[in-house]
Amino acid sequence: MIEIKSLVKIYKTGEEDVYALDEINLTIKDHEIVAFSGASGSGKTTLLNLIGTLDSITSGDIIIDNNSIAKMSEKEKTTYRKLNLGFIFQSYNLIPVLSALENVELAFKPLNKEEMNKIGIKDPKQAAKEALKAVGLEGYEDRRPGQLSGGQQQRVSIARAIVRKPRIILADEPTANLDSKNSQLILALLSDLSHKYGLTIIYSSHDQEVLENVERVIILKDGKVVEDKGC
Repeated sequence: MIEIKSLVKIYKTGEEDVYALDEINLTIKDHEIVAFSGASGSGKTTLLNLIGTLDSITSGDIIIDNNSIAKMSEKEKTTYRKLNLGFIFQSYNLIPVLSALENVELAFKPLNKEEMNKIGIKDPKQAAKEALKAVGLEGYEDRRPGQLSGGQQQRVSIARAIVRKPRIILADEPTANLDSKNSQLILALLSDLSHKYGLTIIYSSHDQEVLENVERVIILKDGKVVEDKGC
């Protein structure tokens, strides 16, 4: 489903070109649960961001369902992102003054009526309630982030990621702020959601617990793939 072809990402630092990614070639199948791993600066987050259409490709391409990300305009990237991708971050990115339900409903704010119809959402509030139920937070709809534990806040962010019915979930260090018990609970939940909804999940993480709970670990070093375990 995801084909990464001769992917290069260069950042300019003064007169110097820094290769964040250097000729990456990978294929990620439908419904796979994969982790990009490596030391800080290895390129794992850059690779995740390029798949997520959050940054521009220097050369090469990423093909997702015959859609070339390199050929997309910024407007096309935004539309693609809204309709196909869900994001989970280590810092949860919840709005403190909003309830759990309102934080999940925020996922629909960027969508217009036509896009809502494309993803089959008629009642955003009901969809948000169902997403919270799917992550085990039924009855917590009215609680604000400050009234929730770290693990519960991450569950709200997962509900927000899945509520638009994406095909791909991109998770950047999703367990970084959690203890071991909550990390295991979150990873088990994401695995269950992947099987229930047919999601492809891609992590960027150096957390050993994450790496032990995925089907495949792709290790990067200095912008190159140095090992692909489980492919």
